[in-house]
Amino acid sequence: MGIEYSAAINAHDYDSFRMILTTQLPHDYNMWLRVRDRGKVRALDERGVMLTEIEVTPMEFGAYCRGLKKRDFSIASLDRCARVKAVARTRAGEHQRPA
Repeated sequence: MGIEYSAAINAHDYDSFRMILTTQLPHDYNMWLRVRDRGKVRALDERGVMLTEIEVTPMEFGAYCRGLKKRDFSIASLDRCARVKAVARTRAGEHQRPA
């Protein structure tokens, strides 16, 4: 079973992401959570992958987008940002392991 990463947004950051993202988000944060939960179920059922949520802040996402050749403020880009963050954490953990 594979692992994919999905961006998690805190409730207090939700309105900021609604302004930043070019993809329209639901008006209600709880609806956003329900949509993302359905996505987790589909990922497992249709692709056989487990979605792992990685919290992304508006500042992290902005920095990620500024580093792209072609800036992309979509939900797909937000999830790619989460993946980059997860991979960076994993690599940092690998460097901290004793020899």
